[in-house]
Amino acid sequence: MVPLKDKINEGFNLLEYAWYGIIFFMDNEYIFAHLTVIILVAAISGALLARLRQPVMVGYILAGIMFGPSGFGFISSQEQIKFYSDLGILLLLFVIGMELNIRSFLRMWKIPTLFTVVQVVVNAIVSIFIAGIFDVPIYVSLLTAFIVSLSSTAAIVKVLEYIGELKTDVGHISIGILVAQDIAIVPMMLIIKKCGSFDSSVIVDLLIAIGLVVMLIKYLGKKEKIIVSTKHFFPSPDLTPVVALAFCFVAASIVVLFGLSEAYGAFLAGMFIGNTQERQNVLNSIKPIQNVLLMSFFISVGLMFDLKFLMHYWYIVFAVLAGITAWKILFNSLVLKFFSIELAKATSIGIILAQLGEFSLVLANVATQSHIIDEFGQKLIISVTALSLTMSPLFISLSNRTRDLSFVGDNSLSSIIKVLFSYKFSKNVESLSLEYKRMQSDS
Repeated sequence: MVPLKDKINEGFNLLEYAWYGIIFFMDNEYIFAHLTVIILVAAISGALLARLRQPVMVGYILAGIMFGPSGFGFISSQEQIKFYSDLGILLLLFVIGMELNIRSFLRMWKIPTLFTVVQVVVNAIVSIFIAGIFDVPIYVSLLTAFIVSLSSTAAIVKVLEYIGELKTDVGHISIGILVAQDIAIVPMMLIIKKCGSFDSSVIVDLLIAIGLVVMLIKYLGKKEKIIVSTKHFFPSPDLTPVVALAFCFVAASIVVLFGLSEAYGAFLAGMFIGNTQERQNVLNSIKPIQNVLLMSFFISVGLMFDLKFLMHYWYIVFAVLAGITAWKILFNSLVLKFFSIELAKATSIGIILAQLGEFSLVLANVATQSHIIDEFGQKLIISVTALSLTMSPLFISLSNRTRDLSFVGDNSLSSIIKVLFSYKFSKNVESLSLEYKRMQSDS
């Protein structure tokens, strides 16, 4: 009979051989092994987060961090990481564009559009003022203003679904603002891309890009849906997702010829398909791979995350994150209150919109290529954005508290502060809101 000690040693030897086998495959750039390991871990971590009733995207980001350069280093090639990142952003924006309903947006466009314009202008003024004090280049301050003005469409839609607010007033206003921000990314990307060489050609490109979006929105906003010949474009249900993705990549390639971003082309392609009579068929067919596309993006966020950078500059990263989050919650809430939205509900929406968005990473890549920021600046943006995206559970909790307060009709500033920082008070408000909902359902 083999002693227990020998069995344990034998088990450790097998684990050691397995580990060296994995490292061998990784060192030899065995791509299939890369994908197998990272997707397996993403599935496990996503499942664990789901069991804990938290957004699965946090698990995907953690999987990317675990196997990126700052983790086990299974995927350490910068070119490979950039490929995953660009592909993830491209496909993510295609899905986001496809899910946008332009006709619904046009029915309530005033508040989201005015909110986004005010947000960008005020953030730009504040950033330029601060940049003047610390002698920071104006283009860096503009980049900061753009990043602070944007929120995460992918994360916020998932949060709204999770808290059951996607089809309520809070959800409709939040989605409208996200649509307006997604459209605003067009001039933002062009301005950042041409920083340092801003001439008449840049203005022409800017007018073309904005004009293209406006014309497309006007065209897609017609009362009747666009009729696409199903026979020619979608001859078989099996081909529907393939044709849709082909359209995405073709559009992304075409806009590059005009000096625009591939992600912008993918977004326009998705927006076009999403406003045709084939929208529901395409969405139904692409739904099974939609979560895979989102996984690709959030894993790429984790792959770009640098733990060594965070450990070395943690005080800067957390100070910037805390400052941006507090500013966005305060500013968003006040502006929405100005638009005659009750304070508790405005605060709930302001908290939801406080997360930094996936477009921050797009702008960071463009700014790096345009030599506006260096490697430090890029890693700072990635770190702050990744941490903001992983804070979804906190945003969900705080948004739920202020939403409960709006149900009981209490919009005083003191109650909002109490419900955000006092667990006991928030539980009392939650009990009152549940009682109110029961009374509403019974009546």
